[in-house]
Amino acid sequence: MRTSSRLQIWAPFFRLLFSVFAITAIVHPVAAQTTNPIEVSTPDTSNYPDLSLRFRVLDSAGNFNKNLDATSVKIIENGQLIIPDKVDLLEPGMHLSVAVNEGPTLANRYAQVARIDKIKNALIAWAKTKTITSMDDFSLVSNSGIITSSLNKPSDWIDVLNSYQPDMKKAKQGLTSLSAAVDLATTDQTGNVKTAAILYVTPLPTKDEAAGLTDIISRAKLGNIRLFIFLAGPQAYATDPLAQPLIQAADETNGKFLVFTGQEDLPDLGSYFDPLTFVYKAVYHTTINSSGDYSAAVRVTQGEIVIESEPVGFSLDVTAPNAIFVSPPASFERTWTITDKPKDSVLTPDAIPLEIMIEFPDGLKRDLVYSRLFVDNMLVDENTKAPFEEFEWDLTKITQTGSHIISASIEDSAGFIVQTVELSVDVIVQPKPQTWFEKLLSVFTAPTIALFVVIAAAGVLLVLLALRAFRNNRASQKVKTHRLEDPLTQPVMIENEILHPSAVVAEKDKWPHVPGLGLAPARLVLQSTPKNQPNFPAEIPLGEGSTTFGSDAKKARVVFATSMISPLHARITRLDQDQFKLFDEGSGSGTWLNYAPVSQYGARLEHGDQIQFGAIIYRFEVYQSNPRKIKVEPFKEER
Repeated sequence: MRTSSRLQIWAPFFRLLFSVFAITAIVHPVAAQTTNPIEVSTPDTSNYPDLSLRFRVLDSAGNFNKNLDATSVKIIENGQLIIPDKVDLLEPGMHLSVAVNEGPTLANRYAQVARIDKIKNALIAWAKTKTITSMDDFSLVSNSGIITSSLNKPSDWIDVLNSYQPDMKKAKQGLTSLSAAVDLATTDQTGNVKTAAILYVTPLPTKDEAAGLTDIISRAKLGNIRLFIFLAGPQAYATDPLAQPLIQAADETNGKFLVFTGQEDLPDLGSYFDPLTFVYKAVYHTTINSSGDYSAAVRVTQGEIVIESEPVGFSLDVTAPNAIFVSPPASFERTWTITDKPKDSVLTPDAIPLEIMIEFPDGLKRDLVYSRLFVDNMLVDENTKAPFEEFEWDLTKITQTGSHIISASIEDSAGFIVQTVELSVDVIVQPKPQTWFEKLLSVFTAPTIALFVVIAAAGVLLVLLALRAFRNNRASQKVKTHRLEDPLTQPVMIENEILHPSAVVAEKDKWPHVPGLGLAPARLVLQSTPKNQPNFPAEIPLGEGSTTFGSDAKKARVVFATSMISPLHARITRLDQDQFKLFDEGSGSGTWLNYAPVSQYGARLEHGDQIQFGAIIYRFEVYQSNPRKIKVEPFKEER
């Protein structure tokens, strides 16, 4: 009896102690949410290599810190400290969805006021603090579905709350309102920078509801939606196992959890939601240039106080860009303008445009630092500002026909440097028109003058010999001669008989070969060279295409090492079967065919022709061709 009496005496004390433990359990989850006063979002990589992240800094009372500047914020990316390019304070507002899990518990009254009405009054009082310029949006969701969504006027929101009068005693609780609110907040977040939050007013979940909460809470976490939960009921709910999923959801989404009995006053909702209307946005240039998983955190320094956020993970899939020429020309021609005076003609065009296409396989299109055009490995054009895809190739220094290699390189803002493939472009330069005086001067070169002197001397000699023969003939007419009458001693006249000179057709095993072709179709055989210069090819095989001659090994295939020969002197081109043509390439000492000068327009060759490069003489021979035929004239006796 005494023991029973003592227990009755101590019973009120135990009930008080239990209440203290219950209150402690309620406060603990809320306190855990303020362990790290910096909240950081996942970095936005859409503008790579410029990344941005949003963060909030809360003071010890949970209020938003609006006193930061760019000098007090640093980004820690994979352990590397980066100074952001800018830090802006934004007020995008928030999207608050109030989800009411309607049930009889919410109809319980204290001091003649139902729990749901007291919560509505707190929301209305907070809404009245909002100005008409508020950036916040408001939605209301019940078990029957969405009542209103995305209202942006506080007065309209107040009207909706006042008109919301559900019959809680007849309502059947469930998870419909919370699931619909998560879907609404997720949809609203698409392309929106507002912070999404849900105030979930609910009775104690049933066992079935507690099992279904896991999926809904996972969706909220995935959508970066904060969950603020008012659990209507006695304080004992704080330690009820069925309430643990709600407590955990508020903790993991940076929200808050509260057991609301209806007797106490609700906390100032502004302390819950007002900090969510502001956010800092930091933009920084990342040093990442490869794909992988990374982390970022925010460090804030104010005076001697330094705080850091927890690192948030993010992934990047980056690759180097591609640069491709768009419709590059395989060849083009520079021609001389037609003018009244050939000396006033100029080569056109002076330049040609080239274009490249730049692709970003990773989908992260970014700015370029430069783009450069190279011709024969020499820089000819550069862009340091847009448009980077267009170039101009200056042609004013190209005055001779030839092939050139073009390529382009780019560097993007992420530090990737790439180059296009190298392409070959043929530039054809037409010969310059000559005046009659230039044509005349082009003939009178030192070798041609020497040749004319030789020809003139030979002509004088022939004239002298002819005069001497004429005088001798006159003298011989005075001397009587006897004609032989014996028919056997008379010359026989043979009409149209054809005889061959003593030249012998070259044997097959002595004829030159051309690699990959076999026996050369034709050849040149050395006949004569200048004195003290014997080192010239004795035999030159002629194959398909063109064979060039000159003193510069870079321009000519057959090289004559003498200053009398131009760098590119002449060219022999095979036209078709056994047909060859000789061209002069604007040489100084001239090119001659059978003692006749050859122009840049060329002359056809025949077997046995004599070709002269300056003072170097060759005979042209076609394989298995016979020498020229000679007609023998009848013998005439002297009288």
